[in-house]
Amino acid sequence: MNQRTKVIFTFTVLVVLIFGLYLFTDWFSKVTGYALGEDEKMNLAQCLSKKGAVFYTSPTCLPCLKQKEQWSDESLKLLIIIECKSVDDCPDVGGVPSWKISGQFYYENLNLKEIKRISGC
Repeated sequence: MNQRTKVIFTFTVLVVLIFGLYLFTDWFSKVTGYALGEDEKMNLAQCLSKKGAVFYTSPTCLPCLKQKEQWSDESLKLLIIIECKSVDDCPDVGGVPSWKISGQFYYENLNLKEIKRISGC
């Protein structure tokens, strides 16, 4: 087998492998509902937004800042966030940080795994 034939054969094998990988990832994302390579925080934020989950925070609340630090800047933009500058701003909320998920309040600093479990996302 000459050098040119080896190069063409290798190139063809690589193209077939790449195309096969593409088909596999497309199938996998459709079957599982989770696309490979997508940011999990973005997926969770999109799901919470669709479900109408609300994060109540305050500019002077240190635990609220720690809660926000768990998210990426892009995922924070997708979340529904209500700033409670005073008690009058959020009369239904008992304190911050808090989450309202599926009509129920959670008054604590939750990690992303807990939010995912509670919300069903």
